[in-house]
Amino acid sequence: MNRRNFIKSASAGVVASSILNMGKVLASTQVNDSGEYKALVCVFLYGGMDNHDTIIPFDGDSYKKWAQIRAPLLNRYATKRDLGSILPINTPSRFADRQFALPPEMPNIASLYQQGKLSVVGNVGPLLENVTATSIRQETAKLPSRLFSHNDQQSTWMSGKAEGAQFGWAGRLNDALINQGTVQTNTFSAITTSSAELLVTGTNTTPYHVNDGRAATIDALDFFEGNEQVQAHFSASGHQTTNYLQQDLSAKISQSFDANQMFNQAISGQSVNVGEFPKSRLGRQLESVARTLAVREQLSTKRQIFVVTMGGFDTHSDQAQSLPKLQSALDAALAAFNTSMESMGLSNNVTLFTASDFGRTLAINGDGTDHGWGAHHFIMGGAINGGTIFGDVPQAEFGHELDAGSGRLIPTMAVDQYAASLGAWLGLSETELAQVFPNLSKFSDRPALFV
Repeated sequence: MNRRNFIKSASAGVVASSILNMGKVLASTQVNDSGEYKALVCVFLYGGMDNHDTIIPFDGDSYKKWAQIRAPLLNRYATKRDLGSILPINTPSRFADRQFALPPEMPNIASLYQQGKLSVVGNVGPLLENVTATSIRQETAKLPSRLFSHNDQQSTWMSGKAEGAQFGWAGRLNDALINQGTVQTNTFSAITTSSAELLVTGTNTTPYHVNDGRAATIDALDFFEGNEQVQAHFSASGHQTTNYLQQDLSAKISQSFDANQMFNQAISGQSVNVGEFPKSRLGRQLESVARTLAVREQLSTKRQIFVVTMGGFDTHSDQAQSLPKLQSALDAALAAFNTSMESMGLSNNVTLFTASDFGRTLAINGDGTDHGWGAHHFIMGGAINGGTIFGDVPQAEFGHELDAGSGRLIPTMAVDQYAASLGAWLGLSETELAQVFPNLSKFSDRPALFV
């Protein structure tokens, strides 16, 4: 690995001064009582997961309408989506006679829901204000910029702004925790195992990259083991210069080198059994998160935010073949992560949640679906109000006040509300949340996601 990539994959933020003394840090730093430790894990589903094939109507009338609209697509599925095949879940009484189910590829998620370990967050999406189909038609609605664009809506979900934004809301949450003194600036407070760096980037919070469970290393050093001069060269240790830019660069290289060594030493010494994970890309990423959680004390963290990713959800075509495989992979990975957290005694300390570019249209385009807006998501962990549906699941039909066209759902819960509830669980006050999410006051109370 060359020096540029090494620095990119290491922390670009300020490393705690104690990191410079590796042995001392690994030997002496500890977080306080484990009950104070909390972590968020975002599973970002790139492409826009089909909300209409995630939370499926189960009561007879609603199912019939849904199945009629989607009949040409449903006929292509290898696994049936009839009433005898989909997986019913307990539905809150506020939905009256309506009932819901999950696709047959999600038996573990259905089971976790029924056990009260997972919940659905319905119809979430970027909003600047409450919107209806009428206000959109009358052109009086204030809408997020560049709706239905992948790059822009990924950025909007992560930051509240279209592509080009600098800071994400999870990074700003961590900034607020630093400002209130709950945590100190820590290289390992915001970790990504793939991409989606924007979500966990703040003014004082920088994403730390972990690939396949380890921080970046310089392979060439293996050939010069014990050679202090070569080590000093690659780590920029003791580099002397009067040029300010070179001083900053050498300091960053040295900090990155030390941070990566520290992380890899902690992971290598990790002896906790995190359990078995599927070999899928998402499974490997969540296993990496679990192994990092196992060494949280060595990394001296009280709060951490992780982001892992899964692609392939842009199902304009061939949805009947691709989506079930994606849903099955998501189901297996989330189940393994839940089992791992329970076995490690961290279930109440770690909350996993999903996010995505947007939902998809109820209308089909032949053998797929097109870009939507609002979507349904999952939240999982021992601290949540489990076994319920937060927010709304609009009817699977066209022409209602929450249809932006072709069955694109107009969100009834803003990303701000969803994210603010997560921030409150981390320990932020109402005042601090209002600073992170200045648009929050335009919406009703945030969902009570946690017990």
